[in-house]
Amino acid sequence: TANTTTVRSDPMGAPICSLIPCRRQTNAAPGSCRGFGLLLTVVVLAVVRTDAAPAYKWPEAGMGQRTSDRLSAGKRAAKYIACGVCEERVLSLFPGEGDADMIARFLEGESLTESLGDAKGFCGMRDLAKLFKGRRIEVETKPDGSALLSSSSTIPFYEEINTSDLVFHWKSFALQHACTETFRKDGDEVAQGVVKAYHASTGGGTPVEERKRVVEAVKAGCRMARTCKAAAKMAGGGGGEL
Repeated sequence: TANTTTVRSDPMGAPICSLIPCRRQTNAAPGSCRGFGLLLTVVVLAVVRTDAAPAYKWPEAGMGQRTSDRLSAGKRAAKYIACGVCEERVLSLFPGEGDADMIARFLEGESLTESLGDAKGFCGMRDLAKLFKGRRIEVETKPDGSALLSSSSTIPFYEEINTSDLVFHWKSFALQHACTETFRKDGDEVAQGVVKAYHASTGGGTPVEERKRVVEAVKAGCRMARTCKAAAKMAGGGGGEL
């Protein structure tokens, strides 16, 4: 005669198996309830661990002390935004409404190469803050630990000095670190890439078309930088660990 009982003690499957009726039959395999309970326990634990995976915790966006957490966050964000910072900073050197002749004269000179070869001067925080405030571009962070540059409806805040240990803005540091690392390592390569891409393209004649030509050349040049290549890889693979 089959009867129903409840297993009360199971050192491996107790949380599940103690709540599951186990039907004892003459042909039941020994320990079948334990095995079933253990299986459910493993499944439940796997689900819990997946759901409970912690997201990356970014520091508060405002000013604060220069701590290891804020420095680490700035360096992390810098790796994601390096390509965008490169493009914006290089593009700012070009004449805003220049025609093809003016652009050609600018590229033939030494100012582009000299600027990109001086990472410390080229990536001064005051100039970066003015540029990114004027362009209304902010450093946007994501819960998965990634970051990107995005357009803002308001003027974002950036600290123009940012050298104090007591009053420190880590997003401003992210801009400067991305800029410095890019041009410290590959300033000459970026400059050469911009010039090469520009001369390889054809001009449209109008200032608007010429500006598009410059933008594409700057993008091609910045893609020569190692920091930009790394940022592109991370953007394709999501957040993850750096």
